[in-house]
Amino acid sequence: MEKEKDQNLHHTSITLRDIEKLREPRKTYLDILIFDEEEVAQAIKNQTPVARVIFTRLEPKQKVYLPDRSQTVFSSVEYAELTIGEKQLYDLKGIDRAMCLAIGRYAHNHFRPFLAGNEGDMDPYVSREHGLVFLNEHGQVCYHDIGTFKKGSTNGTKLNDQSIIQNQMIEWRSDEYFGLGETLNVVRDGKQQVMSKFKMRYELL
Repeated sequence: MEKEKDQNLHHTSITLRDIEKLREPRKTYLDILIFDEEEVAQAIKNQTPVARVIFTRLEPKQKVYLPDRSQTVFSSVEYAELTIGEKQLYDLKGIDRAMCLAIGRYAHNHFRPFLAGNEGDMDPYVSREHGLVFLNEHGQVCYHDIGTFKKGSTNGTKLNDQSIIQNQMIEWRSDEYFGLGETLNVVRDGKQQVMSKFKMRYELL
């Protein structure tokens, strides 16, 4: 898969005690997120990352454009996943923190649902603050769905493109993925499937 430029390189964390605050109704993460580049950079300087989180977008395998490329006149129903972002998670227990990766349309998010490239229009089915990936105090990768409303992201996050997670915090297994954004009817490997336009996966390192 072709890989586009990594999105938003900043380090973000929360204190370990603030993990429980994620279970409370909230409209934003900004009251608990810590944007402390230097302290986190020093903490991970000689560390091996625990996990790599990968953000992908479904794209038609073939597109036909007008001569000036101003408009797509044909897109194939056969789709492939394009990796548009990768970020690593480190263990920050030594400074009483949990490293976080934020997902959503707002500028402070690490993974943003751009419809093309890494700028311009974004998928309206992804909330401004949609979710948060983090390492808990036991080193487990976790996911929290929020959205900008107290009941969670407007459209939720689909575990393996099936069950919807909304206003929940769960431990995330490495054999699972999260789907978010527009729902597409696509052909993959010769089979008709219903899939989310964007997906998140992770692998342990």
